[in-house]
Amino acid sequence: MLSPQDKPVQLEVFPPLETPDTPDPDSQTGPTYIPDGAPNQVFRINLKWFSYGTDDKPHAASLLLSFMLGFLLLCVFTVGLIVERSWIPDAIKILGTAFTFTAGVAIGKGSAKK
Repeated sequence: MLSPQDKPVQLEVFPPLETPDTPDPDSQTGPTYIPDGAPNQVFRINLKWFSYGTDDKPHAASLLLSFMLGFLLLCVFTVGLIVERSWIPDAIKILGTAFTFTAGVAIGKGSAKK
C-alpha cells in the first residue's frame, strides 16, 4: 500500500502527430488481410484445385459456419454408422437443418453480389 508520503507519478502525455486528412494511394486500396489476396478480403479458401475468397464478413462467417456444421454432420453420421444410439437420427436432423440454412445464406450472399 502507498504511505501518505508517497506521491503518485505524473506521466507526460504527448498529443498525436498531425497527419493529413486525405489517405495516401496505398491506404485507399484497403487492407490486404491475406497474402496474395484481393484488398479487403477477410476469408479465403486456397486448395490446389479450388480457390475462393470474399470481402463480406457475414458471408465469410456463414461459409465458415457451414463448413463446421458440415464437418460435424459428417462426424455424427460416421458415429451413427459405427454405434447404435437412439439420439443420432435426431442429431442428424437438427444438424442437417442448420447446415442447410447456413449453406443457403452463404450461397445467397455469394450470388447476390454478382
